[in-house]
Amino acid sequence: MTIRNLLKWGKISAIVLLILVLSNMSMDAQCSMCRAAVETGGEGDGLNKGILYLLLAPYTVAMGLAYVWWKNRRRMDNEIQSQELKDLLDDIN
Repeated sequence: MTIRNLLKWGKISAIVLLILVLSNMSMDAQCSMCRAAVETGGEGDGLNKGILYLLLAPYTVAMGLAYVWWKNRRRMDNEIQSQELKDLLDDIN
């Protein structure tokens, strides 16, 4: 990875981190409220589906980032190998 790419990703990471830090809001836990709603209404199945739905977003983002990293890593490895092969062929000739 070149210095330019490292600086680019460093800037992007810093901006994302800054946005996450500044957008952090204080939230109150509602565990007792949810439990009381489930106990009185019998909506436990809907609550469980909602929890699974909320878990889906972070895992989707993580999988997307892993895929992008894998594709870029593979491309960089191919470029390095082709450059090494080209240098080797130039040395032979």
